[in-house]
Amino acid sequence: MSDFFGKLKSGAGKVAFEAEKMGRLNRAKGELERIKEQIQAQYSKLGQMYYNDRSTTGVTGAAYDEACQAIADLQKQVEAKNAEIQQINAENCAPPGAQTAPAQAQGPSAPAAMPESTPAAAAPVPAAAKFCPNCGREVQPGVKFCPDCGTKLAEA
Repeated sequence: MSDFFGKLKSGAGKVAFEAEKMGRLNRAKGELERIKEQIQAQYSKLGQMYYNDRSTTGVTGAAYDEACQAIADLQKQVEAKNAEIQQINAENCAPPGAQTAPAQAQGPSAPAAMPESTPAAAAPVPAAAKFCPNCGREVQPGVKFCPDCGTKLAEA
């Protein structure tokens, strides 16, 4: 009988872990979308400035440098958020507090929430690895649609 309750408790722990994981994944995806919207706003700003300056005086100035730097900074945030999403997707269903196998290394842009037992220089992502541009999930080479969100993938 105690075996039954142990299995029940283990199952409840797994469900709680998956619910927490899904919440973190949804938050990270929402943050990623907000960052992408900021990038689009910067592109729009840059295009408007370029158009106005091109039609009047010329196409130089610190404002262009500032907008380009803002876009580059936001692109780094997108990369970091994609790495976080990949890490969350790679997590195993384990009871809270249990040690899980380390995920693939995310490099210096990895989120601070990685377990301390994960070495910073773990195995690099293979060159053949491909990731969904929408949700960040790793997909196998040759796959045409993301198995997680259904986004059509570019041919590689």
